[in-house]
Amino acid sequence: MFPVKRHEEYYVPEKEINKRITTFQSLMKNLDISLVWINYLTDLFYFTGSIQNSILLVPVEGSPTYLVKRSIQRAEFESPLEVVPYPGLKRILKMIKTMLGNNGQLGLALDVTPASTYKLLSNEISEHKLVDISTTLIRQKAIKSNWEINQIKRAVKQAEMLFNEMDEYLQAGITETELSATIERRLRLLGHGGTVRVRSFGAELGLISAVSGDNALFPTYFDGPVGGDGLYPSAVPGAGWKKIVPGETVMVDMVTSYNGYHADNARTFYLGPEVPEKAKCSHDFCLEVLEQLEKRLVPGKNCGDIYREVQSWVEEQDVPEGFMGYGENRVKFFGHGIGLELDEFPIIAGKIDLILQSNMIVAVEPKAFLRGIGPVGVENTYQITENHCKNLCKFDMRILHSGVVNDENR
Repeated sequence: MFPVKRHEEYYVPEKEINKRITTFQSLMKNLDISLVWINYLTDLFYFTGSIQNSILLVPVEGSPTYLVKRSIQRAEFESPLEVVPYPGLKRILKMIKTMLGNNGQLGLALDVTPASTYKLLSNEISEHKLVDISTTLIRQKAIKSNWEINQIKRAVKQAEMLFNEMDEYLQAGITETELSATIERRLRLLGHGGTVRVRSFGAELGLISAVSGDNALFPTYFDGPVGGDGLYPSAVPGAGWKKIVPGETVMVDMVTSYNGYHADNARTFYLGPEVPEKAKCSHDFCLEVLEQLEKRLVPGKNCGDIYREVQSWVEEQDVPEGFMGYGENRVKFFGHGIGLELDEFPIIAGKIDLILQSNMIVAVEPKAFLRGIGPVGVENTYQITENHCKNLCKFDMRILHSGVVNDENR
């Protein structure tokens, strides 16, 4: 009756799910947590392989209890876990009390748990302590399996194909929104799921940010260096009604996605016969910063140390205006982890005390924003390997001008 076979190739393997759960249970044991409540969509998908209206209860030992309101059938198709029809809140609370025993602690991802849920659990199981497991969960998700890395590589391939086709889409006189819509249509046909998942509360982001000239300097609320006025005040920041004209740079910053896993890559283009010297020099500076970052993205390095070392190097140079964001858009990081969400660990920032490990994935984005010219710089998605970092996006990092893409990239 249902077209189950169309999705089978995308199912998260059972051994993948089982390993995630057993790894998490060992971390729970170290923290003396008896049970964890999970009902945030991305975390549900990570541990079950399915996104449903549901609650997952993970005990420190034994099998999880996957309580599904809707869709039970779809959960049964997609998840290797046993699916239990949602029995009602009162029964779930009784179940939790039994699983916790006399002195058990209940773990919650408080960075994404609604206050109403926390208040309910606090009142109903007041004899038990509620513990925040957000950091533990986020740190586990930062280290990707080979299966996850393969999904991310497929997402990177979407970006490489789009960058390679940009000469077909980027024309003088079209609006940023026209360019963005053309790219987004192509992305969907290449397999983009249509959403960008961001964990930070209150944050939203479009599939891509295609901005040109001074609009890339326009202030936004989003914690990223790229500006953009958007279509109207209620829209996500980025492409707006501005027309793209010769004599300015265009940055195409794409959050691609394959089977739920994201990649984040950006390239700079220029409309005109000759890239301005100021843009060339500023772009070259960004590539030099990228080199400084690349040689430090190795297992054993502390994220905070990487940021401070590179920022110290930057301060000794002739820094272009608008480096890492113009005005209010300036950010205090050089890169961020990426996977099921755009804003994962590791974060290359001064206050992040996290040691890089093999198979972490990080998007690094040295960029600058020049008045009267526009954005320059790049963003690449990297895999941390045993002794170095591997750039997953192989597309040319130079400024490509006049909408012409180098034949060697075809």
